Amino acid sequence: MRFNEDRRLERDTSEMLGLAKGVLSDGRIVDEEVRLIRSWIKSHPDVRNTWPVNVLAQRLERIFDDGKVSEEEREDLHSLLNELVGGKAGIIGMENAATTLPLDKPAPTINFSRRIFVLTGKFAFGPRAACQRFTCEAGGICEDAVTKRTNYLVIGTFGSRDWVHTSHGRKIEKVLEYRESGARIVIIGEDHWASSLPSSG
Repeated sequence: MRFNEDRRLERDTSEMLGLAKGVLSDGRIVDEEVRLIRSWIKSHPDVRNTWPVNVLAQRLERIFDDGKVSEEEREDLHSLLNELVGGKAGIIGMENAATTLPLDKPAPTINFSRRIFVLTGKFAFGPRAACQRFTCEAGGICEDAVTKRTNYLVIGTFGSRDWVHTSHGRKIEKVLEYRESGARIVIIGEDHWASSLPSSG
């Protein structure tokens, strides 16, 4: 039974990949295509509840909150879809680069209240500023640099497999360095952070 569910999810995911590639093929997204993606996700509830399609679904709902799609929203959606299907992560193709990163396992329960978060990398959830805003609204405190006071380092979904050579790689190395001296800093992925937000689910 589980095998059949996995096969169906894989088939639907591949269909989503094809749809997104088709939308991106001419280099721009029109309103009808945004509505098409939204409609497809609504008609595939199993995929809708999987990461990061659930984030894409939430992004589309926010886009349609005011009943229209702005040029900025179209560009943001284009960027997200491009990362999902053709970027470094290739995440809809089940090749999440973040899985190669040194995340804490098992992922711990996140306590946002007065905890210090540093966000790094590119996020499927939205621009980093929006992710910081949601973190602060949940009671957390966002800072730009890792220090011994940092409680959580959150790595965006589009973390590079070559993280050692990137700016967020240096932040990870700093966390590991502080851990050696006794600091208790947790490294988590965007998916765990997003699912832990009070507004999630």
